[in-house]
Amino acid sequence: MTVSFHIRYYKESESIVILLTPLKSHLLRCLAFVCVVATLFNIGLQVPPADAADEEQGAFENMPHNPQEHWYNFTLMNTKIGYMYAFAEKTEYQGEQMTRIKSNIVMNLNALGTNLELETTNIEYIDADLRLRHFLYTSNMSGLKQVEGQIVDGIAYIKTTLDGETTESEVPVPADTTSQSTVVESLLSQNALKIGDKQTFHIFHYDLMKPVKTEIEVVKQETLTYQSEEKQVYVVDGTLDMMGGTAFKQWVSPDGVNYRSETLIMGVPQVITKTDRETALGGIEEVDLVLKTRILPIGKHPTPKAESLVADVKLTTGNIAEAIMSTPQQKLELSTVHTGKLSIQVPSIVAEDCPDLPIQNAAGEFLAASAYIQVDHPDIQAKAEEILGGEVNSWRAAEKLCQWVYESITDKQISAGFGSSLQTLESLTGDCTEHTVLFIALARAVGIPSRICSGIVFLKDAFYYHFWPEVYVGKWVQMDPTLDQTIADANHIQLWGGFLESDTMMEFAEGVYRTLNQLEITIY
Repeated sequence: MTVSFHIRYYKESESIVILLTPLKSHLLRCLAFVCVVATLFNIGLQVPPADAADEEQGAFENMPHNPQEHWYNFTLMNTKIGYMYAFAEKTEYQGEQMTRIKSNIVMNLNALGTNLELETTNIEYIDADLRLRHFLYTSNMSGLKQVEGQIVDGIAYIKTTLDGETTESEVPVPADTTSQSTVVESLLSQNALKIGDKQTFHIFHYDLMKPVKTEIEVVKQETLTYQSEEKQVYVVDGTLDMMGGTAFKQWVSPDGVNYRSETLIMGVPQVITKTDRETALGGIEEVDLVLKTRILPIGKHPTPKAESLVADVKLTTGNIAEAIMSTPQQKLELSTVHTGKLSIQVPSIVAEDCPDLPIQNAAGEFLAASAYIQVDHPDIQAKAEEILGGEVNSWRAAEKLCQWVYESITDKQISAGFGSSLQTLESLTGDCTEHTVLFIALARAVGIPSRICSGIVFLKDAFYYHFWPEVYVGKWVQMDPTLDQTIADANHIQLWGGFLESDTMMEFAEGVYRTLNQLEITIY
């Protein structure tokens, strides 16, 4: 299911709901991404506790011989937003006996009345040593995306298909890399669970498309109730080495079944509990994430199209310097680990001081193509040249591109995933992410180095999460084609960026992750 807004060319004086339409999907996608992170280790395979004889048989013999399935409720802010389903069976793959695991996650998220159904499906093949050998991952969180990979001799050979366009990559994989589905099984393959058991390894993350270092430890035993029956479980604490460290907690039976997982992500509590099929599929509720997660400033409201901003900023947990960037136009003066003074000054630009196109030496890496930004496609290049109409000054060219993107994307549509630059050029629909990737593709196509900024922007009453681009025209200058700002105003606070985007672009969730429900802003 996809629910879309269809609205026309707008000005800042129009409805706040219309203004927020092109902003809110960045938050939803980031939150959806970390919701999936929270489910990484919730798939449990029922494994008999090892005894002396079993240990000689090895891990694979302890994997399930009969097909088994598990159903889970998924709650966010104490509200059920979806479910997870997992199915495991033994099978043969490329002439070897393996375990095939299929998992499906469905979430329904709401933002200012827009409902989005986000779904991921993952199929994995696990060998006798619990190593991940092959996977097929599909998701609608970043457009209609499919990731297929095969791991051979320490290399993951990956094909990513996004809206019909396929890219290939090779990713080194440490020898201890396993599936996200067999974490507890790796402990059980050695011996029965006991308090104090620890293990460090890597799991392959399908949205990041790389191995992530993971640590787990069995910390205590508890009793929980499952369908009116008391179950003895072990409590397992774990940490993922991503986004500053993502902690999770699991309640696992001695035979490896996960009954409950808890993760505090972005200041938002998420809980996954084992249940039956009927309960998992029913009773989805609504929680408005935009209204729950907007940042209401203390003190004065910023001036629209402000050229400067001064504010005290505070992060309730974590290091403020790791949450808010310092750039030539955005200065963060630390007071403590958690607090600081933020000063933003919009730069002045003189077109005659900017170089002609193409800009080839400085910042040249930001001219490259990626999965979402198809710089080399003939349609992107032809449209960019058409828009410029022979303009060779880099700043005037950037202004023309910014204005064209703002005026041409008249349908401010939000969907479960975000489109690539090519898809956006074809449809001329989208929100802040589509405005940004299309602008960057057009800019790079004519030789203007460009990159993504991720952060928050003030609109009417609060700060909201947002995407916008910046260009190199002798110096880096931020622009905002979503809000018709050729120079982004001082009400933009950058949380993440300054690097070339990956083929997943999920790294831009980190700014949201470090600040959501944790950042306080006091305006002078």
